[in-house]
Amino acid sequence: MATTASAGTPKRPRHGHPFIEISAGRYRADISAFGGGPRLLEYDGRPLLVDYPRGEFPPLNAGTMLAPWPNRVADGVFIHDGVVHRLEITEPGRSNAIHGFVDDRVWNFVEAGDDHVTLAIDVDPQPGWQWPMRFTVRWSVDADDGLRAAVTAENRGETACPFGFGFHPYLSAAGADVADCILSVDVEANLPLEPARNLPAGPMIPADAVVPGLSDGIATSGLWLDHCFNSPAADARARLIGPDGHGVELWADDHFRWFQIFTADPARREGFPRVGRAVAVEPMTCPPDALRSGRDLIRIDAGEKIELAMGLRAVTTSTS
Repeated sequence: MATTASAGTPKRPRHGHPFIEISAGRYRADISAFGGGPRLLEYDGRPLLVDYPRGEFPPLNAGTMLAPWPNRVADGVFIHDGVVHRLEITEPGRSNAIHGFVDDRVWNFVEAGDDHVTLAIDVDPQPGWQWPMRFTVRWSVDADDGLRAAVTAENRGETACPFGFGFHPYLSAAGADVADCILSVDVEANLPLEPARNLPAGPMIPADAVVPGLSDGIATSGLWLDHCFNSPAADARARLIGPDGHGVELWADDHFRWFQIFTADPARREGFPRVGRAVAVEPMTCPPDALRSGRDLIRIDAGEKIELAMGLRAVTTSTS
């Protein structure tokens, strides 16, 4: 569920953005200041994420952090503690406010070592959002466990604020063509989204009614999705496995009970640059339009913090 920048979003730097390489064992990652997430993740030199060239901005939100809400807010309007808030419309074609404030901004590098790096970004009060906030993410790699993100969100305001968070990676099964891969995601239900604005439009239905067998694994050939799913499992997981049995596993802690799954596809005029088709599996703490519905919305009291965790690792399965 990627977006492009629109008028009114924070300005992008004119030239390349900085990144820091971290590594451990057979893992190597490039962490980008732009959007706060990984530009690249490799295991034994084979990609676990669909990457993009150094010096370029993350296409289709690749690897970016989504806060203080993920996904969409209808008309940019929500009510919190009885007060109406009007956010800037950043998806004008659908009249939505999308993905918060930090996915297209440059984060600050705080400190780094061979196997870790910490970035932070401050969000000042702005139209529709009265709460100053600080977001920090510590990316680390472990020779056994792969890439891990420890995220902290701090409310520096004087009143409690609503909060949601998401991550926007495009998975790669060791570089295999996505058409040859098997995708599995721990989900139970689908939240129907109407096609014009990608907003919730009806009660939950079984995930198998939309994508039969997604939890067990489905072929991605010909598959197109821009759908929201709910997971009942703590530490929910998603896997993309290539034909040789090598692939990637995405995990997220029990704050994350939602996944938006999006297929970038040139046939729909939104392919991933230089790649074409690619699949984003986006863990979210809340579903689309949660600032309005309140569904799984987190409340952070004044001066308080919340901590979240997620990560990616290489996996191998039997091909027999």
